[in-house]
Amino acid sequence: MTSVVAAGNPHTAEAAAAILRAGGNAVDAIIASGLAAFVAEPLLASAGGAGMMTVAPPEDAPAVVDFFSAMPGLGGTPDPATRDFRAVEIDFGAATQVFHVGRASAAAPVALAGLAEASRQFGRLPLAEVVGPAVALAREGAPVSEESAEVFRLLWPINVLDAETAATYSSDGAPPAPGTRHPMPALADLLEVFGARAAAPPKLRGLLLDAFGVAAGGSLTEEDLDAAVPRVTPPRMLELGRWRVATSPRIGGRLVGVIAKRLAGEAAVDEADEVLRVAEGCRAGHRAKGGAPGLGSTTHISVIDAEGGAASMTLTNGEGAGYCLPGTGIQLNNFCGEEDLHPGGFFTLAPGAPLPSMIAPTLARSDEGVLALGSGGANRIRSVVAQVLQRVVAGDDLESAVLAPRVHAEEDAVWLEMAERRDPAAVLHRLHAAFENVYEFPTRAFFFGGVHAVLARHGRFEAFGDPRRGGATRIVRHH
Repeated sequence: MTSVVAAGNPHTAEAAAAILRAGGNAVDAIIASGLAAFVAEPLLASAGGAGMMTVAPPEDAPAVVDFFSAMPGLGGTPDPATRDFRAVEIDFGAATQVFHVGRASAAAPVALAGLAEASRQFGRLPLAEVVGPAVALAREGAPVSEESAEVFRLLWPINVLDAETAATYSSDGAPPAPGTRHPMPALADLLEVFGARAAAPPKLRGLLLDAFGVAAGGSLTEEDLDAAVPRVTPPRMLELGRWRVATSPRIGGRLVGVIAKRLAGEAAVDEADEVLRVAEGCRAGHRAKGGAPGLGSTTHISVIDAEGGAASMTLTNGEGAGYCLPGTGIQLNNFCGEEDLHPGGFFTLAPGAPLPSMIAPTLARSDEGVLALGSGGANRIRSVVAQVLQRVVAGDDLESAVLAPRVHAEEDAVWLEMAERRDPAAVLHRLHAAFENVYEFPTRAFFFGGVHAVLARHGRFEAFGDPRRGGATRIVRHH
């Protein structure tokens, strides 16, 4: 018997594999992996953030554990003049982008509550055992990967807003270099308490209100924390050929469905026609929602266990608020400062309103087998998940489907990877005729997310971690 894991970092993937070897199921493994991501991928996933998990038990209907945040302010909103909310410009080289951070940018985190709920409803092992790999990793410190080092470099202007936050990741005030370790003993202690209680440690509530409450220039109130609970809901379902697909019930899942349906059918023989067909499908997804591209500080994990159970989970912390909960090593999210989540303007959503989310952890089943996939990448998630999903449904092997050059399009603009194009001049000519702006990436790019996916088809198990975002896999043979 075999289990497979794909994630955004070797330590994240290994945490899942360790729990599978110990007898855990797909949900136990993905929880262990998510907790390890708080250490190994700290700017992409955090106990101060949120996420979503799609689960398919071997003999049961799929379900979604939705632990994404809501708009704060249920207990009253602060005077705008006292909000700690500021713009930080990030330089990407070819372009700059402004992100909004500060204490008021944080919504109530739901990550720990969501993982605990998934464990209660769908896990097999005690949560106290499942937290073990992440606790050990936090005490030792995870070596910074090349991909993480680049994310740290890009987002360092946010992380130096607060001395404690910067010190959580670096001992010299500079972005951590590849290979460096920074132990997080306070986070290890907190995760041990989380495992023993199967719930968020009680002290976090007071810390959240003290550091991110209205009196501190933040947005959180007692009522917001009371309402920050996960929900277990049915997924959005669609059919693609012989495959039944379960994905996010929020807008991200709806748009994956819009694009995947547009991409269904025979690919065009001419490469330029096919690229244009994909671009038009992505534009249809944009028209169903709208929005502007962002960095997308998000990570994804996919697991299939030996019994055929599957889980797909996407975690996010936005770009981070720039402030940690004192004494914990947990940086809070900046969901209230993400333009893509607030198309009508900042602080215009009603308190308690669910924040829109593009994350789309996705599972698909057919007589052929089971597929789990998802991605980071902000509003590109809808495009890249739909493209990989459609390629696998059409019969591509998993590696080819993930590595295939990607396209993302909006109303008047299209972004595409040029690597491995057979006739790049013809492709660009066709796109320039249909879009006002065409943005070329010469190689596979971080911009296009990281589709970490696993597939069990016709008795063969595949796992592929997207190299665009440091993908790593583990295959566990059970005896």
